[in-house]
Amino acid sequence: MRFDRLPLVLLISTALLTATALSLLMGAGQTVDWLPAGTPRQSAPVKLPQALRPLPSQALALTWQQSMFSPQRRPDLITGKGQGSLDGIRLTGVIITGQAQWVLLRMPGKHTLKLAVGSTLDNGWTLTGASPQHATFSHQGQTRELRLPLLRLPPPSKAPLITLPDVPTP
Repeated sequence: MRFDRLPLVLLISTALLTATALSLLMGAGQTVDWLPAGTPRQSAPVKLPQALRPLPSQALALTWQQSMFSPQRRPDLITGKGQGSLDGIRLTGVIITGQAQWVLLRMPGKHTLKLAVGSTLDNGWTLTGASPQHATFSHQGQTRELRLPLLRLPPPSKAPLITLPDVPTP
């Protein structure tokens, strides 16, 4: 009787796999051999990061003169005396960097103005405080607050959904 090579290879492979499975079931390979304990190494000393010091206004002045993202940007316009109220003035932005605080205002003449806390508008109102959402102005004992506009999504459309015509398949 002559054996072919393929059944013999399959028989030997089955026997080896069975022997491996039995040895694993009996507990082979379940012991752990640890290396001997070494001496602990010294870690590098922890150095706290240095606090950034606030930049002086002169260092930030160039940013207000020319923006790197908008080459057409020009310095704020100088306006004449206003009517003494905040009517028509809108708050468009608030910038807070460390101790420095500025607000960006849209004036009634459609030009924008950058104002630092403590500065006074041409109409006499003084910027007394700024937070990320609003700016506080005071004038002759009165206090007014301008808030950033809260942008909202438009209401959902009431138009019916688009439907495809019912066309039978060919």
